[in-house]
Amino acid sequence: MSISEFFRKLFRRPAPEPEVQSLPEPEPEPKRPEERYILCIDGGGMRGIIPVVYLQHLEAKIRKNGGTDDIARYFDFISGTSTGGLITLALTCESSLPHIDYNGSMQVDLDNLLQTYMTMGSEIFQAQTSIFGLRHMVADKYNSNNIQNLCQRWFGVTTMDRAKVPTLIMAYDLSEGMPDMIRSYSDEGTYPAWIAARATSAAPTYFSPCEYAGKLLVDGGVVANNPATYAYFQAKKLYPECEKFHILSFSTGGKHHTMEKEATKGLMNWADQVSPMYSTAQKRTTDYVLENLHDVEYVRLDEELSAPVKMDETNLAVLRMMRSEAESNALLYEAELDEFAKRLVENMEYRKDASETGRT
Repeated sequence: MSISEFFRKLFRRPAPEPEVQSLPEPEPEPKRPEERYILCIDGGGMRGIIPVVYLQHLEAKIRKNGGTDDIARYFDFISGTSTGGLITLALTCESSLPHIDYNGSMQVDLDNLLQTYMTMGSEIFQAQTSIFGLRHMVADKYNSNNIQNLCQRWFGVTTMDRAKVPTLIMAYDLSEGMPDMIRSYSDEGTYPAWIAARATSAAPTYFSPCEYAGKLLVDGGVVANNPATYAYFQAKKLYPECEKFHILSFSTGGKHHTMEKEATKGLMNWADQVSPMYSTAQKRTTDYVLENLHDVEYVRLDEELSAPVKMDETNLAVLRMMRSEAESNALLYEAELDEFAKRLVENMEYRKDASETGRT
């Protein structure tokens, strides 16, 4: 090898390393828009039989679509007023009512709850004692000890903050002239659940107000017999990133009040018309608001009964008729309930896969 060849080899640059082509970073999967599911139950005394029947049909649809969990846990928020408040608390709180174990979560036995509703009216709707055969004009229609005993027997020492899911019970504070929201996730979480039940069911003229925490509380139906609007705005605070709220709302089959022209003349004609007129107007307003919110899907089960049923009805034949009509009316909404149940089950599975419980 010549000297020149030697130096050329010595100082020759090494061949460049072949470039490694880096693979492009995978695109992150788009985040699924957050959606939340809300259950709302109206007030209506013994007509609470109707939403319990609706719940039975909803549960059957959930099971049909493969759902095996406690029905309450499919929802992100549950709200109720008056008798709907009692049912809501039975769904979300520990109670003495019979329960069934679903995947380790004890769900109230809806069949037993329905049977309880069929018989409990005779216990809570007992008239006050009278003098000389006349009921006191200054007394409430019924002895409030009976409804209070029932609430205490059902819920015992359970407090609102033990609720399985965020729970809202509507009442009205007479001392402040303001709606009172008894919430499981706020300061009211320290309230005993039986106090929430007693307050929301303290229908004026039927039962005395519930006095607690410096408040004079009566039936939430005074302000929101259908609590869905309050539930929506509370859920928006709990879930600020939610893009769609799906609200399932159960009525208690009350009559939508109307009047003929002749009935609008004179004070006597109006005497029994004002209260039901305002009640119907309140319900219609709630429906209108929720049906026109861009981030709400509002599914409302609301069918009038063929004949009016009083909130304090105790006649077993009438209650059986109401239960039968509720069964028939639930079938009218079979497609809506099936679709809603399907999405509840799908959403529950998504939350499990995403390690996102939907609870706060």
